[in-house]
Amino acid sequence: MALTATDLFNDATTREIGGIGPDQVNLIVSDLIGVQQQLSAADPQINNLTDLHVHVIINQLNEEIASIENANSPTGTLILGTDLGQYVGRAINDIHRDIIDIAQGDAGVQALFNPTALPALNTPAAPFHDSADQAAFVTQWIQDSNHLGQAAITIENNGFTGDIAGLVQQIQTFANGSNAFDQSQGGLWSARFWNELRSDGTAGTAASALIEGLQTHNAGEVNAAAEQLSTNAADVASNNLMADGGSFAGVVAAAEATAVTPNSPAPTPNPCGNGNGGGSPPPSGPPEVAGGGNGHGHHHQAAAPAETHAPHRDVAASNGAEPAGQGPAGHDAGSFAHAHHFEHFWG
Repeated sequence: MALTATDLFNDATTREIGGIGPDQVNLIVSDLIGVQQQLSAADPQINNLTDLHVHVIINQLNEEIASIENANSPTGTLILGTDLGQYVGRAINDIHRDIIDIAQGDAGVQALFNPTALPALNTPAAPFHDSADQAAFVTQWIQDSNHLGQAAITIENNGFTGDIAGLVQQIQTFANGSNAFDQSQGGLWSARFWNELRSDGTAGTAASALIEGLQTHNAGEVNAAAEQLSTNAADVASNNLMADGGSFAGVVAAAEATAVTPNSPAPTPNPCGNGNGGGSPPPSGPPEVAGGGNGHGHHHQAAAPAETHAPHRDVAASNGAEPAGQGPAGHDAGSFAHAHHFEHFWG
């Protein structure tokens, strides 16, 4: 009997936990390429949130495969243009667990791909303490992630009339800027967040779907992409602290307060539902886009309740203890020994 995508991914999980030595690299990569191929064949078109989740998994596997191929390379070897330094193992661990979390959270995905969950770690998730530049980027990125999706839904609600080409250009600027910023950071930042921020990550996949949905007038794809961009922004926000140690919860609340309810449901039912939210009309004027367009606009300062979006679960088996050292700004500075087992890492 042929192995399913679930079988292949679970085999990769077992091998990664056992250690990514040179003798395991090709076997793990073969497993993950097989997962990509099967999911791509099973779900070729994005029409709803489940479809988008599948495509996020397919694309994030590009990052995991590239990292595994270089797991035994000298420290400093560029991976997809990024120097992860000593954190290649942490990047692999984070992406692999994120893929499991996506599937575990969507019954529609599980109908195609249902990987075995990993046990939670005893160490609670620790938000990343941003530098001033990182905090400024994340603030603008949260706003853009929400406002671009809201603008797209407004165009959808108006029968796909309006300046679609102009909005597409802004979405492209947002996605390119997100990818470029993460790539410029490298190290622990990229190991932690590239699967959310990069072109092959959640933001890039959702942005591409938003563009495609606008251009093809696919309401289901637009709705799914807008929801995913907003959810991804809340997730990243909950895993970061501002430079002064404060929360991004107020930024998220202000950005989500202008949510737009789609008039058109997704044409293909989603087993998990497409919670499209609601609220007041979109902000007037074009969205402010990080890294281009209208540049960095004002930062929302509205007060808000504590963030309610759950961060990624910290799940992975490990044979080693979490390092005790602290890097700049209080960041965890543990190293990854090539060919060793998964290390503890917050999602």
